[in-house]
Amino acid sequence: MDGGYYAIKGFEYQVDKSILEVLSCNDINQEIAIEQIQDLNTESFVMQIKYKEATKLIPSVIRKPIVQLIEEFKADPTKDYILYCYFSDLNGYSSNVDSAYLDKILGIESSNYSAQDKTQFLLKFKLIFSETFHNQFQSTLVKFQEFDFCNSKDEALFFYSIVTDFIRKKVTNNPPSQTQDRKVTKKEISEYLANGRKIVFTSAFKEYQGEQAYFRLLKERFNKPIKNQQTFIILGDIKETTSTSISSMVYQIIENHYYRANHDIKPLNFVIPDIKIGEVKKYLIREESIYNDGFEMIEFNEKLFYALPVINRKMSGKKASSSLSRSSFYSRIISKSSFEKLTEIDGNPMWILLESEKHFLIQNINYQIINGLNTDQTLKLF
Repeated sequence: MDGGYYAIKGFEYQVDKSILEVLSCNDINQEIAIEQIQDLNTESFVMQIKYKEATKLIPSVIRKPIVQLIEEFKADPTKDYILYCYFSDLNGYSSNVDSAYLDKILGIESSNYSAQDKTQFLLKFKLIFSETFHNQFQSTLVKFQEFDFCNSKDEALFFYSIVTDFIRKKVTNNPPSQTQDRKVTKKEISEYLANGRKIVFTSAFKEYQGEQAYFRLLKERFNKPIKNQQTFIILGDIKETTSTSISSMVYQIIENHYYRANHDIKPLNFVIPDIKIGEVKKYLIREESIYNDGFEMIEFNEKLFYALPVINRKMSGKKASSSLSRSSFYSRIISKSSFEKLTEIDGNPMWILLESEKHFLIQNINYQIINGLNTDQTLKLF
């Protein structure tokens, strides 16, 4: 059995259920907490979520989550307590649990609770067998399509990819000491989607709509670097093709950026995996594409890395035109390890992350995350 596969799928299942609960709220300001008391909780309910695709339901399998819910009930008997789960043999309907079945589930732990505790708990408890993974995902997309600004299923998938990243970050960016910040409202998600400049493309779209549709959406939504604006491009583990290496991709992106450039153009900033940084620099040298790396191979200097290039304008008659003639360098190239040494980011740049996680320096400003493309496909975006 592939434990990693089921663990990842189980987490995705939990994320989808979290999104469904948030988007189903009638009160847009209703806070739903994620991974606090249990998997999900509000002022009115506490929910455990379990995904057991390869397991049939037997009482002992749900003993631990139900014991946890009973303990929570004893601390606060005013809320409803829900076990929402998927098993290979029972899906898509609710099951009422009576006293005899609860004792069977609890097994040897049944004696830890009085008959009154168990009876009162059952009045507030609900066991729900969910729909399939795929059907729950489709239900989530339907909820996104209820937003006024979502005009198609493709857009729903696009928004889904953004919100799944948003929900994950709610958990991973808030350690156990800050679980109080792992909460979200429908209003927060709506405003994040309607007003935010974050674009996150994940494999979810490609898995359900196909590679061509995924790439078409990328082309429509992707914001290319603005020539007179600072841009950082962080490269992760991008799949190289036989026709396009990481090095040639970087070089061609630079060439495209400087096509018909004006004098106010800003060099692109590339963050390259350490294992590839030498290859990229050698390739740029061979192509006579001058770069600034802050002398990282000798002793990295952040001030020199951010130094502005010296530029020459093209002449029109005896006057300097607005067009660029040449620049003292055309890109800033830095390794991931040197990038981690930066103490600040110059200006307010655009960020493009290719197979890379969002960096802490980015905070909540303009960024795009692109996953699932090879070097040929990535180059076509630029």
